[in-house]
Amino acid sequence: MGARVIIDTDIGEDIDDLLVTAFALRSPEFEVLAITTVDGDTQARSRIARCLTAAVGRPEIPVVAGYPRPMPHPDTPHAPGTGVRQGELAPDETGLPLACELRADELIARLASEHRGEVLVLTIGAMTNVGQCLVRFPEAAAHLRAVVTNGGNFAPGRAAAIGWNLRYDPVAAAVVATSGVHWVLLPENATRYAGLGEAEVRRLREAGRPLSDLLARAIDLWKRNKPDATPTPHLSDLNVFAYLLGGWLPVRRGRAALTIAPGRIAELTTEEDPEGPHLLGGEVPEARGPELRELFMERVLAGGTAGVSRWAVTN
Repeated sequence: MGARVIIDTDIGEDIDDLLVTAFALRSPEFEVLAITTVDGDTQARSRIARCLTAAVGRPEIPVVAGYPRPMPHPDTPHAPGTGVRQGELAPDETGLPLACELRADELIARLASEHRGEVLVLTIGAMTNVGQCLVRFPEAAAHLRAVVTNGGNFAPGRAAAIGWNLRYDPVAAAVVATSGVHWVLLPENATRYAGLGEAEVRRLREAGRPLSDLLARAIDLWKRNKPDATPTPHLSDLNVFAYLLGGWLPVRRGRAALTIAPGRIAELTTEEDPEGPHLLGGEVPEARGPELRELFMERVLAGGTAGVSRWAVTN
């Protein structure tokens, strides 16, 4: 049995969420218990996620549209279509698996209670859903195995800068940092040497399978709809899965803290500390980037998940 994970994502905003969620769904090291969407038009994001679960033959995985606005704003409806770049993948509910009716924070808390000490929440978007969970269901901090976050820009000997996923909801990030939950904070550029090139995109286009066709179409929509799209797809969010596979990312114990002031961008500080409560990640070495990229391609192009894995999920 793979590591039990909840993928908390702003899927549809940038291309990497969709790509790495497909990777997780096709990897035997991960048992995806649920997908929760966050930030903006979470209903549209839910449809994209359910389109993906259907494409990999996993329509039973619960998908929940989570909080559209950051803490401490109330959970209010968001304008349709805002911030979703690949919405045309699933413009309506036609042919999709049913959405889960629980709230995102309630589902996280319930799964954490059912599988105490086993569930990892992987935050690859704003941290609102997990922040709300830890406020509304504080016992979840003791039940979760860890929260693993793609969210910082930091390296040993350099000043930290707040990453986008923390910046979108710094209050939620601060809740996680101070909750006592085991928190692993990974830099956004951890997998910068593993991005896809033209050859990999061509392999997706030529594979002729439901998942590869979906990913190729999503890449086209992303490039068309996102003004600052990079020439080829990046895999920033692959860092949370690379960390769990073990051996890809160096980690060190330390402390991460957020400073929040009205009218100012929140600030992130990190420091190494052998007694610190958090784990701070590093980068996949440049020499190993192609190996990680090829592992990604093997998984998303496979007809199904492999029966035996050479990777071991880290503690």
